[in-house]
Amino acid sequence: MQNSDSQGIYGVPCESYSAEVNDSRLSFSTSVTLDGRMKNPPQIMVPEELPPMTKEKELEIEFQGNVEEKLEYQGPREEILEIINKRALPKHATTYQLETFEKNALLVFNQTNIEGYSKPRLGTEKDVAELERTFKGYGFEVQIEEDLTKQEIMTKLKEFTSRDFTDYGCVAVAVLTHGSKHGLIRAKDMQYSELEIVNHLQVHNKPTLVTKPKLVIIQACRGTEDIKGVTVFSAQGKIMKDLDEEVEPYTLPVESDMLILHSSYIGKPSHRDELHGSWFIQSLCAKINQLSSTLDFESILTEVKREVAIDRTHLEHNRRTFDTDINKQMPVSTSTLIRKLYLRRFGDAAPTLRPSENTAQLSNNYVLDNSSPNTPLLVQFGPCSCFLEHFSYITKCLRYFLEDYPDDATALSYLNVASTFDEGVKFNSAKKAMAKAICDHLRNVARDRPYSKYLYFYEH
Repeated sequence: MQNSDSQGIYGVPCESYSAEVNDSRLSFSTSVTLDGRMKNPPQIMVPEELPPMTKEKELEIEFQGNVEEKLEYQGPREEILEIINKRALPKHATTYQLETFEKNALLVFNQTNIEGYSKPRLGTEKDVAELERTFKGYGFEVQIEEDLTKQEIMTKLKEFTSRDFTDYGCVAVAVLTHGSKHGLIRAKDMQYSELEIVNHLQVHNKPTLVTKPKLVIIQACRGTEDIKGVTVFSAQGKIMKDLDEEVEPYTLPVESDMLILHSSYIGKPSHRDELHGSWFIQSLCAKINQLSSTLDFESILTEVKREVAIDRTHLEHNRRTFDTDINKQMPVSTSTLIRKLYLRRFGDAAPTLRPSENTAQLSNNYVLDNSSPNTPLLVQFGPCSCFLEHFSYITKCLRYFLEDYPDDATALSYLNVASTFDEGVKFNSAKKAMAKAICDHLRNVARDRPYSKYLYFYEH
């Protein structure tokens, strides 16, 4: 059995019991069964009745107490201040009312350089910039932390979640990093469990987070299982005294009002475009900007999931089978929100209809946010004129091939023609066609060569 850094809560069976409750605010069933049994229930000790207190005895006790207090006196007593959420939402609120709060908070942990990896997480800076731009537009104070160790992350989390969030409408934490199975994600120096982030946001000891929506956004792989696509249509509480109005008290689970977003399904990798950012974060920010005026946040997430699942595809050449693999990605949300969450700026008016635009882009710069360090043989290059880099690469491969097989007339003619192309836009189309021709030729003639598995054939 594999162990992880996550910690669980285990209940102990208990017998069912019956109780009658007379309270105008609460309604309980007369029979409640707890999934636990106490083997050794605590014994309730009933103190014996004490004899009547005489006046002399009262004076004696009071005198002794005063003496002991003077002997133990170490200075002025520290006044204990208890923070109470004066702006918790009332019981019957149906939305999180962000339009009534002047500010929100977002903490971003971005891991660009991670120990043990030969290259940085290219493209993650695009995700950071888009998160900052998008969430600032909705009144979020954005705090960005770069390349922290696990200890530094835990310290920042404790500082962040210990703040007084009374006047904040929403609190969010985003983590952009490598990840693996069992909810493990990477700090700069080591792995840690995503549950450590979730636990910091639970409200049992953080009263000003009560009834606040708490978002956790994780852009990271969740494993290395196959991510192939399938073709459709184919045969294949405390009462405050100083409130202006009387508020009915109620209780909530400590896990309520939380929304956890994962960029991929459990056990699966996540894609990140090294030029444009990750599929998930870019789609999330784009859909928030397009749809927040008309849809609640969870409805927006449905649009994000659909766009990533349907419109995002990475075609990858399989060097073993020489087929083209279709790689897909499925974001996942886990929600305990009990109200509708509308992203609203302070004082916003009622929602207005705003058309949605499809901004999905296909690119060849995808890499996986997995937890196993690797050194790609070639950086993948994107659309537009980026194929020029591959033209240079595949031409060099052809030259090395000819050193071993100088009698290959076709390869020699391709190399001679490729050498005549000058720099400039007017030769771009010719270079693209030549790169494809060289790829097709090497794919056929070098198939049985020992170094063929190291060749990277660009899918044009």
